[in-house]
Amino acid sequence: MLLRRERASPYDVVLAGEYYFDLIFSGLGEVPRLGADVWSEGFDAVPGANFTTARALTLLNTNVAWWCETGSDLFSSLMISAAEKEGMDTSLFQRRTENRIRVSAAFSMAEDRGFISRFDGPETLPSTEILARLRPRVLLVQGLTCRNELPALFAFARSHGIYCCFDCQHVDESLEDANLLAILENSDCFLLNDTEAARLAGKSDLEALAAISRFTPLTVLKRGAKGAALLQQGTDVLERPAPKVDVVDTTGAGDSFNAGFIYGLLQGWPLEKVLDAAVLCGSAAVTAHGGKALPVEGELLRRLKDAGK
Repeated sequence: MLLRRERASPYDVVLAGEYYFDLIFSGLGEVPRLGADVWSEGFDAVPGANFTTARALTLLNTNVAWWCETGSDLFSSLMISAAEKEGMDTSLFQRRTENRIRVSAAFSMAEDRGFISRFDGPETLPSTEILARLRPRVLLVQGLTCRNELPALFAFARSHGIYCCFDCQHVDESLEDANLLAILENSDCFLLNDTEAARLAGKSDLEALAAISRFTPLTVLKRGAKGAALLQQGTDVLERPAPKVDVVDTTGAGDSFNAGFIYGLLQGWPLEKVLDAAVLCGSAAVTAHGGKALPVEGELLRRLKDAGK
């Protein structure tokens, strides 16, 4: 497990991954379909994806720097303005003079959500030189495709004592893909949801977790309303339930879960409590649009204490 220790670096976490600006339509009577106007009762426009994780870590009093590509387009400007308003560290934003549009129209139903998205321009990763300079305790990569340089970046980071986490986030590769296996073998922790696990392993739920866990030290499965499970190599499956909440919007729940999980690791907690913290953060996120109900550190600690954790 990751132990609490002092570092010269000001950063607990370097987060790498794209932003999205989400246009969220909620309260739909039916799933959108061709040839029909479907009206929503609710609407919100908020930055999402890694923005949610960075904001959640900031609220949890974690020193996080977010590496992402931004541009001269409207959606980049809206996201940057929101990040600055939230007091987030934007020093690693890669500010380009051309467009870096990342926008999603999300239709949010009670049980799930769907997206129509647009992605312009390439995404990049921090270099080994930047990681060597920053020396964060954790490198969390979310949403980037299985690019060739990621295994070497993880290997370099781990050789410098940096704990490496990778979130699946719609990666299209299968477990047979050599690049994905190389990424997993060079990471410390792999986080994914039940849909992604089923696609990667060709199995469902805990069977998928067992199949995937052969390739990386710690695998964490986000199971929605069923909570979460993890499997550390050489141990038994650990499952934790989710509290019953009124679901408003599931967008960003996985991103918030990841923040709670990383926060727990940074505290040096046992995996049971780490997973409880992650589930509480993910569950809080679904009670409002765009992650607006994310807990601050004191609130998360209170909820854990009230639950006897």
